Amino acid sequence: MMGEKKHEKRKYSVPAVENAFAILRLLSRKRFKESTLTEIANALSLSPATCFRILQYLEESAIVRYEKDKKRYTLGPYLVVLGERAKEHLDYLSIVKPYLESLTKETGLTSVLVNRVGKEKLTFVLKVEGEDYGVHVSIGRHFSIIDGSYGMCFLAYMDKEERDGYLKRGIGVKSSNQQDNELFEEDFEKVRNDGYYITYGEFIKGIFGIAAPIFNGANQVEMAIALVGSIAQFEKAELLEKGIITKNVAHEITRKITI
Repeated sequence: MMGEKKHEKRKYSVPAVENAFAILRLLSRKRFKESTLTEIANALSLSPATCFRILQYLEESAIVRYEKDKKRYTLGPYLVVLGERAKEHLDYLSIVKPYLESLTKETGLTSVLVNRVGKEKLTFVLKVEGEDYGVHVSIGRHFSIIDGSYGMCFLAYMDKEERDGYLKRGIGVKSSNQQDNELFEEDFEKVRNDGYYITYGEFIKGIFGIAAPIFNGANQVEMAIALVGSIAQFEKAELLEKGIITKNVAHEITRKITI
């Protein structure tokens, strides 16, 4: 009975809060970093009146900034304060960063820490860009949970019913059919056996990814670490060794955060 009540409670929603976060996520995207009220309302399917009320409150709190001359909204300065305070309190970021630095130094590739955002999205929360073979990535960039090598790490450890739900809906950048989804099951088994997964231009043209899952104390995938680079620099077979390195680092991070 208690479990049922908890499950019901999670169904409740707070539209104003959800819409406020949707606005902030939208403004964090490069395409919408400076947007008018109309552009924001249209992009999020909100009424202009509702959108304006939320933006007005966020502006008063300095969470968004309104540029009167351009009549456009941007992210506000107080988010910097919140971000710095969050970093101070999120111990796992200070734990993970040295591992990313070491991983990038050893491989020359850009390394990232990937977190889940809600049910369907992943985002980069930490990065160390490689000077030799690394590619530029943006902190806060969102991806579908079915995208990339890091997405495969989350999907592989889900219940099959939940995983199939995401795959059938086709919410990622790479479309798939029923036959593809069945073949994916072999890949999920490979993730669980090998401890890492490699993509080689399948999701983002010209870019490879090598990811490994990080587990919490309940043995659930909490995060993933990944290496990203250009396929022009390496043959796929050359990435296998880097996959093992990434897996070992992920295992060490899991050990640290679950002590």
